[in-house]
Amino acid sequence: MVLGNGKTFDDLLLEISKGKVVDEAQLLPYLCLEEKEKRCEVNAKLAKAYAERKNLQQARTFIQRAWVLSRFSADLLPLYTEICSLLGDIPSIREAYKRLGMKMASQGEVSEAIRYFDLWQYAYPAFHSVDRYEYDFDILELVEHQAGPYRLPVRTRIKPLKGRKIRLAYLLKGMVEPGSVLLKMVLIFAKHHDRSRFELTFFTPEAEQIVLGSETGKENIRLFENFNCKVTLASNLEDTKACLLDVAQRIYDAKPDILITSAALADFRHYFLISLRPAPVTIGFVQGPPPQFASPSLDWGIAWTKHPLIDCPANCSLVDMEEELPRREDIVAYERREFNLPDQSCLLVSAGRHVKFQDPRFWKAIVNVLGAHPEALYLVIGVEENQLPFLQSMLSQEIRNRIRFLSWRREEDYLKILILANVLIDTFPSGGGVILFDAMSLGIPVVSFRNNYMRPFDQTDWSVAEEILHPREMIVSRENLSELEKVLSKLIRDKDYRLDVGRRCQEHVFEKHSNPRRAIRKCEEIYVRVLEEKRVRNPSGLEVAINQFLKLVRAKESRLF
Repeated sequence: MVLGNGKTFDDLLLEISKGKVVDEAQLLPYLCLEEKEKRCEVNAKLAKAYAERKNLQQARTFIQRAWVLSRFSADLLPLYTEICSLLGDIPSIREAYKRLGMKMASQGEVSEAIRYFDLWQYAYPAFHSVDRYEYDFDILELVEHQAGPYRLPVRTRIKPLKGRKIRLAYLLKGMVEPGSVLLKMVLIFAKHHDRSRFELTFFTPEAEQIVLGSETGKENIRLFENFNCKVTLASNLEDTKACLLDVAQRIYDAKPDILITSAALADFRHYFLISLRPAPVTIGFVQGPPPQFASPSLDWGIAWTKHPLIDCPANCSLVDMEEELPRREDIVAYERREFNLPDQSCLLVSAGRHVKFQDPRFWKAIVNVLGAHPEALYLVIGVEENQLPFLQSMLSQEIRNRIRFLSWRREEDYLKILILANVLIDTFPSGGGVILFDAMSLGIPVVSFRNNYMRPFDQTDWSVAEEILHPREMIVSRENLSELEKVLSKLIRDKDYRLDVGRRCQEHVFEKHSNPRRAIRKCEEIYVRVLEEKRVRNPSGLEVAINQFLKLVRAKESRLF
C-alpha cells in the first residue's frame, strides 16, 4: 500500500522500528483511509511499532483507536493489554475484559462471557501484583440475566423445620488448588457439623477428570470421605455453560434447603451457578474482599471479620471463626542448618503470597532492623526475590546475606519451617489470617498492624490484628513503621520478653480461637434463623390453608362477641 509521498506503509513501520522520527504528514494518508477495517489495521500496526520502541503514550493512542474501530476484537486483546500493562493502566485492561465479556454475553456465549469476567476480576493481581477487587454491578446483573433463561423451577415453599434434618449443599472452591484456605474452611464444617440436625452434600464445578487427574484433587476427595462426606464432581463436559447447568441440576435434585457458597464472586462460574437458584436460600461466606465473596443477591452472608461485613452489600452476620490449631509438641521441626540458619540467630519470619510483599516501606523497616541487630535473620515464605524488583537496590551485601527466600510449601512443610521462628511479622499492608493463628498457637510472638475501619475495605491495606491478636502492644501503626522497628528491636534484644509475649499469644489463641465446633454452632443457628424467616415469608400451601381457616374462625368469633 503506497499513499502520499510514495513510501509504503511497511517502509514507515520499518523507520519507526529503527527509532527514526516519522512525520505525521507521512502517516495521515494511512490514518485517513475510508474503510474502518483498514484504519484499524494501520493503527494496530503503529501501536505495535511504537510499543516496541518504548514510546508507550503514542502506542496507547493507536491501540485505543484500533480497539474501538475493531468493535473490541479479541485478536487485539494481547497487544492492548500489553501496552496498558506497561503503562500501569489496569482500569483500561479491566474495561477491555468487561467489554469482551459483555460482547460474548450479547451473542449468547455464556462460557466465554464467564471467562472474560474472571479475567476482569483478577486483572490487578495478574498485571500489577496487587490484591485489588472492585464491584461492577453491570457485570453482576448481566450474569444474573444470562442465568435467567436456565433458572430452575422456584421452590419457595419450605417445609416446617421441626422434626426433620435441614439439608445443606456446599459449593466448593479450591478442589485442585494446593493449600486452599477456602477448602480447608469447608472441611472444618464437614467434620464438625451437627449431623443430628443437618444433612450435608458437597458440589464443585470442577470436572471429574480434572479433580481425579490431580493429586491435590484426589487428596481432597479423601479428606471429605474421612468425614463420611461425598463430593459430587461436575461431568466431563467441554462447554462451561453445559457443565454448570448440569451441576445446578444435581444440586436442585438433592433438594437442599440452603446452598452455601464459599466464594460467590471469586469465580464467575460460582456466581452463574447461584444465579440459577438451585436452592430456596443462598448463604455466602464472606471470607475476604466483598467484591470477591459477597453478591447483593445473597439471602445472607457470614463474615469471619468485621471490615468485610461492614462493606457487605447483603444482610450479614459476624462469626469469630475458630480452627483446629497446631500444637508445638505434634510438629517435628526442620533443622535450622537445612536452611543455612545459624542456631543462635533470632529468626524473623513472614509468610504469604508474593503480592503481599510489594511495599518498599515495609522492606525499609526490615532493612533497618537487620542493620541494627546483626544476630537477626529474616525468612520470607511464599515469595521469590525476583518477584520484588525494587528490593535489590535497597540491600547491602551484608544485609542480603541475612535474608532467606522460600517458595510456598505444603502445609506440613510450612509448619515445620514456621516453628523455627522466634518472631512472626505479619505481611504489610495486606495482612494475613491463618498464619497468625498458627504462629500464636506455636508460642511465637506475632507483630501486626492496626486497621482503619472508618474507610472502605481494601484488601491491599488492612489487618485482622485487633480482632485476634493479644497482647495489644504487638499491634503497631501502619502509617509510622518506626513503631514496627521499635517493637521488633525489643523482641530481638530481650529473650525473656520475647518468650513472655509468645506465651501470652499462645494462651489467648487457644482460649478464643481453638474451638471450631463452637463457631460452627453459631453458623448453624444463623442457617436456621435465615431459613425460618424465609419459610415464614413463604409458607407452604397447607400452612396457608390453616392460616386462612384460623382467620375465618377469628372473624366469626369477633362477630359473635
